[in-house]
Amino acid sequence: MIDLPEAEIRALAAQITLPIILTARHPDEGGLGDLDTARRTALIEAHLDRATLIDIELRSALDMQPLIRQAQSRRIGVIGSFHDFHGTPSDDVLRGAADMALQFNLEAVKIATTLRSPGDLARLLQLLDTMKRLPFSVMGMGALGRASRLVLAKCGSVLNYAHLGESNAPGQWPARQLKELLREL
Repeated sequence: MIDLPEAEIRALAAQITLPIILTARHPDEGGLGDLDTARRTALIEAHLDRATLIDIELRSALDMQPLIRQAQSRRIGVIGSFHDFHGTPSDDVLRGAADMALQFNLEAVKIATTLRSPGDLARLLQLLDTMKRLPFSVMGMGALGRASRLVLAKCGSVLNYAHLGESNAPGQWPARQLKELLREL
């Protein structure tokens, strides 16, 4: 989503003292533009030296195996992510995401689904409670997204995404506000 010349991105990234997660998201999972796997891989590789973690959607894990191995050989963690902007899929699909991350030897799993009912949130809570094989980042999007991000964070979700400028997913909190609310809970 950063539309700046590479030299300017590198200069800005050099000023950041917090850990950096790099991603170049697949268009079907929220990525801007219609970038193919090769272009998305190249974008991440260009900035791999600044990364603490990279986030690769599970649908691309097979095609991005060389990038995943390169990151892991440099001790950069890899998150396998799954996004559903239409709803919350079956429990089998959700558990399958974790199984796939294990298959590719990834360090963590991120699941973000659109919540259509409180029952969807309950299913994400159950998933977070039962899936202990990998660190899990679980969050909801949509009308229940904000509430889900607070509840799931307090129940053990390891990465809790917020926005700095404009939100890029429905249900995100501004980063400063999320940090304050989580501290209060």
